[in-house]
Amino acid sequence: MTADFHDLAGVPPVAEDPIAHGELDALTRRTEAVEDRVEALQVQTGGNFAAVIEGQAALRREVRDGFAAVNARLDSLAGEVRTGNAQILELLSQLVGKNPDAS
Repeated sequence: MTADFHDLAGVPPVAEDPIAHGELDALTRRTEAVEDRVEALQVQTGGNFAAVIEGQAALRREVRDGFAAVNARLDSLAGEVRTGNAQILELLSQLVGKNPDAS
C-alpha cells in the first residue's frame, strides 16, 4: 500500500475535512485531560498504595516471626516433655526393679 491509499479508497485525509479535524482535536484534548487526571490520581494514591503494600509486608514478616517463635517454644516444650517422660519411666523402672530395655 502507498500513501495514496486514502485517495484510492475515496476517503479524504482527516486534515482536509474541517469537521473531522475539529472532532479529532476535541477528542485529543479530552484524551489528554483524562490522561492528566489519571496521572494525578496515580500520584495521589501511589504513596498510599505503596504504604499499604509495605504495611502488608511488615505484617507478614511479623506473623512469620511470631509463628517461628511459637514453633521454637513448642519444640522446646516437646523436648522437656520427652525428658520428663524418660525420667518418669526410669524412676518407675527403678521402683519395680526392672530394666525398661529388658524384655
